[in-house]
Amino acid sequence: MTPVVIYPSRLRVSLLLVGSVLFVAGGIWLLRNPIRGDEFMGWLSGWASIVFFGAVGLFALGRLVSRKPAITINLTGITDNASGLSAGFIPWADITDAQIVHFQQQKFLGVSLRNPKDYLAKASPFKRMLMKANSSLVGFVINIPRIALPVSLEEVLAHIERFRQAAAVAPRV
Repeated sequence: MTPVVIYPSRLRVSLLLVGSVLFVAGGIWLLRNPIRGDEFMGWLSGWASIVFFGAVGLFALGRLVSRKPAITINLTGITDNASGLSAGFIPWADITDAQIVHFQQQKFLGVSLRNPKDYLAKASPFKRMLMKANSSLVGFVINIPRIALPVSLEEVLAHIERFRQAAAVAPRV
């Protein structure tokens, strides 16, 4: 079977970059124009916006410069590079299920793992904290966001199921 390689949508990543730049600008504006009577909250909101959306912007810029695939699906497993919390290579033996989940008007492809603690252990402390937060919100440690992909999550899920079934019957080498 020919592997399925899905590259990030350049248009969507560009829009993500523009949006993050606008939010960073908004954060700078909040720092320069504090909210009267609640300067601390304006300061906190400004810095939070700059840090979070600055990181999102750097990620988006990196995705525009690099032509690394967002997702690769083949007979050995899935390689997830779709977001800042990507898991990298996940062999079929580690995957128990995959399903589409909705959270706050966003769609994700959640991947259930036999050994989620192993994937958390491989992550940096900051990434681990965010992955745990995602897990408590949507129920999956691995979440592939729809926003960066040029195809529907239903299409990605269909490829995953097709390859999982083929891998299950393929002779082991």
